[in-house]
Amino acid sequence: MKKFIIAALGVLPIQVFAHHSFAPHFDADKPVSITGTIIEYEKRNPHAYLNIRAEDADGRVTEWRCESHGFTQLSRNGITPEMLAPGAMVGITGSQHRRDPNMCFFDKVFLADGRELDVNGPRGQQQNSEEQRDSIFGTWMLIPGGFATSGPQFMMDYLNENGRAAVLKYNPFTDDPTYRCEPVAIRRTWGAPGTPLSITREGSDVVIRHEWMDAVRVVHMNEDAPPAGTEPSILGYSIGHFEGDVLVIETTLYTEGVLNQFVVVEGEPMRGLLHSDKLRTVERLSVDRERNRLVMSMDHFDPAWYTRDFPNYTREYRPSDLSIEPFGCIPEQLK
Repeated sequence: MKKFIIAALGVLPIQVFAHHSFAPHFDADKPVSITGTIIEYEKRNPHAYLNIRAEDADGRVTEWRCESHGFTQLSRNGITPEMLAPGAMVGITGSQHRRDPNMCFFDKVFLADGRELDVNGPRGQQQNSEEQRDSIFGTWMLIPGGFATSGPQFMMDYLNENGRAAVLKYNPFTDDPTYRCEPVAIRRTWGAPGTPLSITREGSDVVIRHEWMDAVRVVHMNEDAPPAGTEPSILGYSIGHFEGDVLVIETTLYTEGVLNQFVVVEGEPMRGLLHSDKLRTVERLSVDRERNRLVMSMDHFDPAWYTRDFPNYTREYRPSDLSIEPFGCIPEQLK
């Protein structure tokens, strides 16, 4: 198995859609190939971990802890706990962790029976035939690709003094809400890959459920303003109305939060793109019937920490027949 895995490294591209940004944690230019005995498969969200005891030709033993997508996503893509039982032989390929020499991100799994599994599902697999949608209601899946989750951020140049002070206090490797399994900024729930979301009517309200972080948003349709005494929250308070077939959602009463966990600022430590408790967002949800896609367009306004408004943020989603499963996030073990 080990010989086969090493050969595979030269021909298999690394394809990663992790829930937290890949590049700050792992180095795609440092591939790893590991063969050994499974110690434990940690069935966790937002990231599952595979612990492997590997022995080299000289008898030296290394215990690896390698992460990948969440347990729910891996199971949907054909990598199940039964395949990764303690004591079984396994091979993986992936990328080396930037700070811990015994950690990696795995993207391929090689089983003793010869099966080769990709954490993103069978290569070239066709999506199930899509149900034609005439409204925003139903279950949807993000169409991935082309969205950088780390790197420079245009809005970092428009932070005011208060915004810069907040950014300087934030450590993206320890302070992000996801490490504590808390919901994250609305636009990050919209951008979560590999997990479905649903939009339903419940009484007079519209409810948006994201499997990611078990985030649930109630869009209040018969209100002009939040009720007096409403407490701020990380997902804010949403009020909606229809303009024709377009659902318009205005959200206020946010607590301070994180719009992008990792931001590269040349010559400085890794930063984050944050928002204040004065953030206001306006989302517009519509269906492109010709292409059978849900289109989410969002505008951000944060005059407390920025000197200009944010550029529009848009994502598209395809119909999905998946059910929303409990995410059951387990807090990360930080190093």
